[in-house]
Amino acid sequence: MEGMSAEKVTGHGFFGATVQGKCFPMLEELVFRDMAALEELSWNDGGALFPCLSKLEIQECPKLQRLSPLPPSLTKLQLGQVGLTEFTGLWEGIDGSSMIPESNLRNIKTFDIWGCEELVSLPVKRFRELTSLENLSIQSCPVLMSMTRDEDIELLLPPSVKQLDLIDCGDLSKSLPACLHNVTSLTKLEIGGCPYLMSLPREQMLHLKQLQCLSIKHCDELTSVEGLRVLNSLRFLTILRCPKLLVNEGDRQGEVLPLEQLEVDDTALLKLRPIRDALQSVRHLAIKSSPQTAMFDGEEQELLRSLTGVRNLQFSGCGNLQTLPTELHAIRFLRTLWIEECPEIRSLPEKGLPTSLTYLQFDSCHPMLTEKLEKQVAEMKSSGRWW
Repeated sequence: MEGMSAEKVTGHGFFGATVQGKCFPMLEELVFRDMAALEELSWNDGGALFPCLSKLEIQECPKLQRLSPLPPSLTKLQLGQVGLTEFTGLWEGIDGSSMIPESNLRNIKTFDIWGCEELVSLPVKRFRELTSLENLSIQSCPVLMSMTRDEDIELLLPPSVKQLDLIDCGDLSKSLPACLHNVTSLTKLEIGGCPYLMSLPREQMLHLKQLQCLSIKHCDELTSVEGLRVLNSLRFLTILRCPKLLVNEGDRQGEVLPLEQLEVDDTALLKLRPIRDALQSVRHLAIKSSPQTAMFDGEEQELLRSLTGVRNLQFSGCGNLQTLPTELHAIRFLRTLWIEECPEIRSLPEKGLPTSLTYLQFDSCHPMLTEKLEKQVAEMKSSGRWW
């Protein structure tokens, strides 16, 4: 249902339920979108009204204030840009009690909340009751938990969670990194806009034996990622906009990370001991939105020479970068080079590009560099090196 701008309440009458309460006995997906006046989803027994419902999506309903108890068949719940301030009704049983019956919400696997700018409260300690939960994403909820005492902001998650996104989620970010201790099945973690996160200590990360993908962005107070060392399954790592992150954290030895893909906004991050030790296994390196004017010069040339396994290299959105690395030719097995939105670079390195290159991608570059890259592509094609 979309664009029904005058509808305020939906319930049994709206759906045309019979006396027995049945409505759409075979309905599996239900979507409410762009309903400006909608204030309440109201029914007494969602299980009877929609006995087979597996997905409920509600978007762009800015006045929505209440959700009724959901059918136990539900596996996916998505709420975006709704007016909820708290989850009154959602966590109640069919009888209106505050206890979640055994059959209610037990099958939820995916729970997404985003763009709910008025949401101030979630029953964060009750998420552990969602024993089937695999994917939890909370994004762009800037005042979340802002009315809650710090000691009560304790996000408790079930061990079934495999993917977790906590991005711009207000004071809920105070639950990091403590909320990670029980998510032993976690394979993907994305953290962003968490101003209270200061470290990812070893003790909190030890349990993440299956974590393969980690993204950390816009965490202004983060100073230490010591716990990276114990992530023995980590293959994809992104660190962007963490200006206080210290690159000299000692020489503690441990397992070498099996990193394959690395994305950073400052080449100094490659000096972080867990990352530096893993550089030889990295296949794809992306440097994005960096404020640097030069990269891999001086002492950092040694870092560049350590990238013996890199096949794909990307420079993107580096508006201040004046030149490509002088020793770029030293990456002997480089196959693909991307240069995008780096308008200050005007020439190629004096020693040229790696002869192993088989593909060049460039966009929004300085005209002088664009001309040189076009000639490079023509030479690669004429020599049969273009893939």
